[in-house]
Amino acid sequence: MQNNKKNFFHFMLCMRNGIAYAVSLFIILLLIYDKVRNHQAISTDGLMKMVVWIAGAVFIFNLLFTRFIIKKWNFITRLTIFMVSSCLYEGAGFYWLRNFIRKDAELKWLAFIGIVFIIYLACIMIYNKHSKKQGEIYTQALQQYQLKRSMQNGR
Repeated sequence: MQNNKKNFFHFMLCMRNGIAYAVSLFIILLLIYDKVRNHQAISTDGLMKMVVWIAGAVFIFNLLFTRFIIKKWNFITRLTIFMVSSCLYEGAGFYWLRNFIRKDAELKWLAFIGIVFIIYLACIMIYNKHSKKQGEIYTQALQQYQLKRSMQNGR
């Protein structure tokens, strides 16, 4: 019971931090975009949609990467399911925000899918490199421990 409470509070903390970070980042990006396009006003409805969209994306991320509900999945499983579910969610969000329904929508969809695929492959490569390095460190520590134990036992 105590562990579930701890996982719940960690989940909520990650929700708060993720939403705050992502909203701040997206507002900065929106301000830059509007400045470049010479827009002088930001839509309140657009900001509300953006915050709701971000909260949903952060929820999906935290649901899959914290141990609040899903406890036994490995990283690659979590990453794969996250990439698929977030792509579907982001695609629906882009459509809802009316970004991918204009005349050049096909090109935007292809760019989006390509970027996501490249990021997915980069995540897997980084994870494999990190896992290999951690495995080598663990193996070396285990060998040192075994050598120390054999010396203590007089072998």
